Amino acid sequence: MMIRNLVVKCHRLGPVTFKVGFNFVRFSSNSHTYISKPNTRVRKVKTKEEIANELFERQLKSDNRLIRWGAIARSDKFRKGMTKYLIGLYVIFLIYGGSFMKELYGKEKELETIQAKETTGNINEYEQLRMKSMTGKLRTRDKLKLEKYEEMKKEGKDNFDGVELDGEEYEINNKNKHILPARDTTEFYEGKAVDYDKEVNFEERMIFMGRRRKWLMRHCKGDVLEVSCGTGRNIKYLDPSQVHSITYIDSSKNMIELSQEKFKERFPKFANAAFVVGKAEDLLNLASRNDEESKTVKYDTIVESFGLCSHEDPVKALKNFAKLLKPGGRIVLLEHGRGEYDFINKALDDRAEKRLETWGCRWNLDIGELLDDSGLDIVDESRTHLGTTWCIVAKKKGDSKSKEEIGFYEKYVSSGVQSKLETASNSSKHQQTK
Repeated sequence: MMIRNLVVKCHRLGPVTFKVGFNFVRFSSNSHTYISKPNTRVRKVKTKEEIANELFERQLKSDNRLIRWGAIARSDKFRKGMTKYLIGLYVIFLIYGGSFMKELYGKEKELETIQAKETTGNINEYEQLRMKSMTGKLRTRDKLKLEKYEEMKKEGKDNFDGVELDGEEYEINNKNKHILPARDTTEFYEGKAVDYDKEVNFEERMIFMGRRRKWLMRHCKGDVLEVSCGTGRNIKYLDPSQVHSITYIDSSKNMIELSQEKFKERFPKFANAAFVVGKAEDLLNLASRNDEESKTVKYDTIVESFGLCSHEDPVKALKNFAKLLKPGGRIVLLEHGRGEYDFINKALDDRAEKRLETWGCRWNLDIGELLDDSGLDIVDESRTHLGTTWCIVAKKKGDSKSKEEIGFYEKYVSSGVQSKLETASNSSKHQQTK
């Protein structure tokens, strides 16, 4: 206040200089501007870099772990260390990547050689198993047989021409004591029909089985046959605009009646629907109008959901499906069976008897083994629920695939291999003619 008053009083006197302490302070009467002398202490303004460094130091000492880690990650020391680690990882990637590519190239050459032998009919069982392994088509029993061949290779045997292992020794469906013998389940499902939907609803909702049933019914086109239709749980997913006719068959009369009621309620104007009581094993007799094969009713699409596990002879049923297909027709299956992991299969085996008593099915069958024994060509195969739910699209032997069914590997890799084989074959024939 004293200095302020003094400034006001001296306003008219012009510039005045006062000695305050050890510093000289000068006031201008015109502008009241404060002008410091050279020896006056002035607070230095911090640069952005200094402020950032102070913030960084505080963050390093923060009680919050995430803030400390964030500060460490921005430090020069950490960045230099990371650069070394990244260079090291890149070197490791090059080493292992090169090794992987070398191994992949070796497998491709091996596959080409085996496929060339297959075209001439000189392929042995070991080579067949190797080809399955490299194309991702190895079944459980195939895996066991291949392991046996690999053991023989370690013992010094390198030529397996004429060698064939006993297939029955490696069959899961026939040798696994936990897979119970097949039986006629007609009587069981006759008594189960009324309560079946109510009892199974919760289980299917828990595993989102509706999505799989939708996938199954999307394939229905033209003349359709649904085998083991049960109570008609797939009917609500059917698109009648894609279907010319549809036939439902089940060994249980009570279940067929429930299916018929559901269908008429949902599609009252659809006339080309038939409901037949019968077994999948008797399909040929049921579909034949007389002894002439040309008079046998045939289908564009045959579908089945969770039926193979309840058939007395599932392999025979699958073979019947193939015989009832029109040229270019497809068999579409939604089944449950053995999974991809040992602990899952153990759980299925341990509860196999209880499952059979409760639901009438053998849920621990190896579906892949059944498909291979049926002689069907697999167009598409996928598995969910740890491998226990099988989604299969199959065709008859000899039928060609559609453009939509040809995968990337088959289209680009296998086609390249096949063209090489054809070129080699043509070259060989040309030399022979000379």
